[in-house]
Amino acid sequence: MNKRIQEIEKPEYSPRKQGGLVRGLIGLLVCVGLLVINPESGQAVVEDDVRVLREDMEQVKKDLAEIKSILQSAIKPQKPEKTTGTVGVTGRPKLGEIDAPVTIVEFSDYQCPFCQRYSLTVFPVLKREYIDTGKVRYVFRDFPLSSIHQQAEKAHESAHCAGEFNQYWEMHDALFQNQKDLTVPSLKQYAADLGLDPTTFESCLDSGKYQAGIQQDVDDGAAAGIRGTPSFFIGKSGPGDSITGTIVRGAQPLPNFQIIIDQLLNDHASDVGVPSKSGEPSPARVP
Repeated sequence: MNKRIQEIEKPEYSPRKQGGLVRGLIGLLVCVGLLVINPESGQAVVEDDVRVLREDMEQVKKDLAEIKSILQSAIKPQKPEKTTGTVGVTGRPKLGEIDAPVTIVEFSDYQCPFCQRYSLTVFPVLKREYIDTGKVRYVFRDFPLSSIHQQAEKAHESAHCAGEFNQYWEMHDALFQNQKDLTVPSLKQYAADLGLDPTTFESCLDSGKYQAGIQQDVDDGAAAGIRGTPSFFIGKSGPGDSITGTIVRGAQPLPNFQIIIDQLLNDHASDVGVPSKSGEPSPARVP
């Protein structure tokens, strides 16, 4: 009988997240039987299995603590997104009159498809109806989502390099129009198409001289509540280095911008005592 019992194979135990504790208990019972029948040969086996069982119990405790943490995070009330914010406007590419009563600050990513859609549809109407007429000052700030858009960083740098030739906005348009190909060789070709000196442009792009400024924009945007692109701050212009405005998130339709802009223009007209028709429905339509 003892010989037959001793030939019983010792069960394999591995600390698993599921079932380890049960297998450990079964193993312990078998080993207790061995110890009762043959104390000398069973003692070492029991001690080893008790150790494994304790390890399994510790793993179970850790797993339960992790599950508890996940559940607590899931049921924790989420902080609502900010609806207004303050952002800087100095030292950034601009369009429009410096004394325009309303300022729009856009945080954008040249490789973001939603940014492209806004740039090719809504932005031209805003430019024609508000920027070119002196009602809105428009500021562009960089917010490349480099973790998912690997070509965006260099694309933003290329726009600033083109800015050294006073061609920032021309490159801005070229990047969105050619969003499917923002490789470095293509960026240099777009610059050549704009008539920029290739040696000077390529030297600028290869130097990475604008990386720090772009990262500063990303940091500023994140601090102001930006989590994705495109995002906009629309507020009253002022003499300072920043504006406080309503945050518009995503490639919203044109009327969503017009409502905010027209209200600000009406408020400005009331402040200076000048009648304004800016609040009337605009006939402009997105092409």
